[in-house]
Amino acid sequence: MSKTQRTDTPMMAQYRSIKEQHPDSVLFFRLGDFYEMFEDDAIEVSRLLNITLTARGGVPMAGVPYHAAKNYIKRLLDAGKKVAICEQTLTGEKLAQREVVQVVTPATVIEDDFLQARDANFLMAATIRKGSIVTSYADLGSGRFFVRQVEHDPGYIHLLALLEEVRPRELLVNEDEYFLLGEFKEAIDQTSAMVTKLPPYQFSAKKAYESLLEHFEVHSLKAFGIDDHAPYLSSAGALLSYLQQTARSSLKQIETLTLVHSAEFLQIDEDSRKSLELFANLSDGSPRYTLFDSIDSTVTSMGTRKLKQWVASPLARKETIFSRHRWVDLLYHDREELERVRHELKQVLDLERLTSRVVMGRHLPKDITGIAQALRGFFLLYDERYRDLLVTTQQEHEKTFALATHIDRALNPTHQGPFEEGRVILDGYDSELDELRKIKGGGKELLAEYLEEIKVQTGIPTVKLGNNRILGHYLEVTKVHSDKMPATFYRKQTLVNAERFTSDELIALERKIQHAALDAEQYERALYEHLVEETLAAQKTLLAIAAFLSDLDCYQSLAYRAHISSFVKPEFVDEDCLIVEGGRHPVVEANLPSGEFVANPLTIEKEHRRFCLITGPNMAGKSTYLRQNALIVLLAQIGSYVPAAKATLSLVDRLYCRVGASDNLARGESTFLVEMLEAAHILRTATSASLVIIDELGRGTSTQDGMSIAYAVMRELIHIGSKTLFATHYHELARTEVQNLQLLTLEVLEQGKEIRFLRRVIEGVANSSYGLNVAKMAGIHPGILKNARSFQRQHFADYDLSTLQMNLFSEREDTPSSYNEVEEQVLVDLESFAIEHATPVDALLFLKELQERLKAK
Repeated sequence: MSKTQRTDTPMMAQYRSIKEQHPDSVLFFRLGDFYEMFEDDAIEVSRLLNITLTARGGVPMAGVPYHAAKNYIKRLLDAGKKVAICEQTLTGEKLAQREVVQVVTPATVIEDDFLQARDANFLMAATIRKGSIVTSYADLGSGRFFVRQVEHDPGYIHLLALLEEVRPRELLVNEDEYFLLGEFKEAIDQTSAMVTKLPPYQFSAKKAYESLLEHFEVHSLKAFGIDDHAPYLSSAGALLSYLQQTARSSLKQIETLTLVHSAEFLQIDEDSRKSLELFANLSDGSPRYTLFDSIDSTVTSMGTRKLKQWVASPLARKETIFSRHRWVDLLYHDREELERVRHELKQVLDLERLTSRVVMGRHLPKDITGIAQALRGFFLLYDERYRDLLVTTQQEHEKTFALATHIDRALNPTHQGPFEEGRVILDGYDSELDELRKIKGGGKELLAEYLEEIKVQTGIPTVKLGNNRILGHYLEVTKVHSDKMPATFYRKQTLVNAERFTSDELIALERKIQHAALDAEQYERALYEHLVEETLAAQKTLLAIAAFLSDLDCYQSLAYRAHISSFVKPEFVDEDCLIVEGGRHPVVEANLPSGEFVANPLTIEKEHRRFCLITGPNMAGKSTYLRQNALIVLLAQIGSYVPAAKATLSLVDRLYCRVGASDNLARGESTFLVEMLEAAHILRTATSASLVIIDELGRGTSTQDGMSIAYAVMRELIHIGSKTLFATHYHELARTEVQNLQLLTLEVLEQGKEIRFLRRVIEGVANSSYGLNVAKMAGIHPGILKNARSFQRQHFADYDLSTLQMNLFSEREDTPSSYNEVEEQVLVDLESFAIEHATPVDALLFLKELQERLKAK
């Protein structure tokens, strides 16, 4: 069909006009009880959702039922699509007027159907300004809105770290920067967030300033601690504009803009965050066996999201840490109060998101009743001990208490769906509504009362009240009594033995009954909307109470975890040190039987031996020891107790964890290159207040190159003065001229040809890496191990170890063998025969087989 012919259809012309305004979204075009999609949208959605593709006038078409749209929208969001919802807003004689009422994107939804209750849902905007990358990020569900600058380094390491910290679901960027700056594009494309490219004018600092003033209804941003016309506002303006364009509703839950200073938080780069497995494990990317999974004891979804924020952004200021310790201490030392708080919090719904839905006009009646339930939980929880945790006044508390009481009296708590007449407002709440409902139910009582009045008025005891579709309601009397009917009554029908009458009063009563259903619905809706308005008036107080509840949930979670896992309160001191007695890995310990984990100490003091060179075999526990000390520091700086017998430390400004580098094929980077990039970043940015964790640096290249690089990096870190845990298989590093090394190793017990890892950290240097022993434990065939041992003897006789690996086979292995190949294999098979699992018959048959092989050689 030609383009000219297509434009002849008014509906398709309307569709294309709206679609042109939303080219990057799937357009859900409302037609009756369906959302229809046409042309390319229909083809793509048919493929993604596996729905039927049809055609109308040669135009591809696909549709989904209106009542089931949320399911399909969620699937499209999961597939990385945006959805523009186009509704019919005005009915015309020929063509209904339609307009887009909402653009659904991953980070602008607040409905439970589209969200993970335990995860924040951030939208982030990023652009480059005057040597910095300025970012803003907001969560519609909580109303939190932040602006933050990070360093514009060549590899965008600081931006990647922030992306890993915030983990936005959607990212807004300047399209010119995205397409013209290759490194910037590569960094942005690494994120799992949906990326939306905006035109440069959206990032205008001047436009941003004006938009922010208008939204917050202020004359200056200085009240937020932000300089007027600051260049870093450009990203905030782009983000706010995008929210307004997509949400198309009130954004009043965003009440403030917070300027985040990076110096207030412990700096952790992207790779270190991943290596520490804070939220996703390196094995399968799931949240199992992660730090958060091991310490989380929150009982509300609000608290879970906030605790994740705390873990992602550890503090770097003692005052803030001590403030958190105050509340954790209170609950830790008062077990009865801790149990009470946990019990009451379990009844609290997600007040944060419930309030935001009401503010944005996307609520259901159950959201209002949910707010009342959360408020009841708050009033049961709150007492004067928590006064400093809350920013609201007593008067505001009284108003919210009245609101909760009002909601409980008015709303039906069992109704779960959208507004439905007769099912939202409770009977007995409003007398006028009760009266309308009586009338709507047929008005039997009213009609019965009216009939009794007529009997009294006329003196006719046999008068009857009836109705049919033709006459409606009427009064029927026999012929004998028809003359007694008042002159004001109208004769409607004459029968053989009776007359039927009506009256002005009966007609009015009939009309009242007919209109009662509509009046009842309108009045019930008006009562409900009044409750909504009352809830909106309490918005600020509700969000403040939500913040209080989520904070309290975090504090009780940390106190509860300290109890059940025997964590201790860390002591922060001014002297630069990290002293841990009986330190444990919180994740490993949580997944081992009670008492099996071997605790280990660490002592790094201000002046000497701040560089710990750790040697030891594979599987002995070096990586666990490295990570556990990093996690102890991180937990201490979120305000938590820590898994140790005692912990004394100074504030750490940066935490680096280079453990287990892998290649990045998408960027053409080998394992060794990735390793060197990470090392370069550490050496360039670490300070004497930093904690550096490095595992097996240099293993991705030749032994000579790797050892040389490890040596040079070691020297530089000692010069910088960082607290460093450096694990290596290059034992020669322990015998260099470098001073101030603290030599640590993992203890190994040798028992004949077997070894046992004791998991204890002791001073000294490992005797061997025990690689062949570990290979044997892994099930490598003895013959292959024999060849490996022989090769090692021949080619590494001068390898600089204090002792070679112990003999896995026999003392005579050092002398050249006089056996031929068949005899050698017979010896290997004989040595590997499991006598303890064999029966006498098995042993005899095996011996017979060996004899036959030797005879046949």
